[in-house]
Amino acid sequence: MHHEHRPQTETTDPSWARRSERALGKIDVPRLSELPADVVGAVMGNRRTLAVGLIARPVIAALVWFIAAFQGWWIIALPLTALVYGGSLTAVHHLIHSSLGLSSRARRFWLRWIGCIVAESGHALQVTHLAHHRTGHDGPDPEGYIENVTWSQMPLASLLFRYRLAFWGLRHSPRPDRIRIELAVHAILHLGSLALLPVTPVLWIYLTGIHVASFIFAVLAGKGPQTNYGRSITSPFVRVHTRLGRILFFSHDQHLEHHAYPKVPLPRLRLLQPVLDDVWAEQNVHDVMLAV
Repeated sequence: MHHEHRPQTETTDPSWARRSERALGKIDVPRLSELPADVVGAVMGNRRTLAVGLIARPVIAALVWFIAAFQGWWIIALPLTALVYGGSLTAVHHLIHSSLGLSSRARRFWLRWIGCIVAESGHALQVTHLAHHRTGHDGPDPEGYIENVTWSQMPLASLLFRYRLAFWGLRHSPRPDRIRIELAVHAILHLGSLALLPVTPVLWIYLTGIHVASFIFAVLAGKGPQTNYGRSITSPFVRVHTRLGRILFFSHDQHLEHHAYPKVPLPRLRLLQPVLDDVWAEQNVHDVMLAV
């Protein structure tokens, strides 16, 4: 069945979803095919092995979480929530950009079920994230609105962030049926957690932890290092320098580099740094230095 894709215009998008001055425009970098062959081979080679690791990480972390929780080992389970949520969104992110060398069928399968691990709609995130990556300032950016809210608005905006993205994605998706199924799973999980409370609080605690992680993620997306911690900047081109960022931010610390080369797997963006140093020197880049 053919689904008509609704045009994304100023008249169909709420004000919070509109692109702002912080939105990244076109980044003037060489095409990936124009880079040295050895560099391209290093960043794009043997992606299947990387795919297995990125997809297995949140699945295994979630299984260990529930095993530990049912054993009462909360000192293990609760910290694992960060790995489950961060690992899931990182895997979903790679699936959205088709950067792991998987078939379209495999990508759709894992996009759904990796998202459901953290009660997210992977296909809704696909719609909103690809809108975020579109260049130009005349289109919507439903992900980027969180960067423009004030600190006083941030608590409510962070609580609503995942739901605003989910329903914006549902409204603009060419395949809303996929998103409806994932939203149904979200509802079933939450209703099931409440129904199971007299028997066990484990599922309720898990989902509560996921919501806390989602809240923290929204705050970091809005006021994190890639936005200069919410401060005014002369350029939306922000580059973050950090030693532990790959671990702390699940390889999302190189936000500018990712927008320049979205098809490159996040853990391999650092391999492009020697090539990009000269390019960034010619751009109006704002460097953020982290002590860690």
